[in-house]
Amino acid sequence: MKSKKKSTQTAVDDFMESMEGIERAEMPAFFYTRLQARLETAGTARKFGRNQFTKPVLSLVTLSLLVILNIAAIRYFEKTGVAQKNKSTSAIRQFAMDYDLDFTSLYQDKK
Repeated sequence: MKSKKKSTQTAVDDFMESMEGIERAEMPAFFYTRLQARLETAGTARKFGRNQFTKPVLSLVTLSLLVILNIAAIRYFEKTGVAQKNKSTSAIRQFAMDYDLDFTSLYQDKK
């Protein structure tokens, strides 16, 4: 037990002796002034990032643009979809008539 205390004491003494040669660190000239200037400019010069979308005006414009684009897409596909559907239906009917494949069911009453 005494040897452990003695080794701890010698380690502390060695550490304290090594600290004797240390000098106080010096800062470069005008370090604090440059640091203050950098902190002030960092607050004003924001880069475009994720926090920009939290602004209400930008969010409203983005939402409006998405709604307008969706409405335009729906109208476009409705117009082209109806015309395409009519074409495909008439083509199917034409095919059925060519091969005598009427859409009549076997279960319909024949009069």
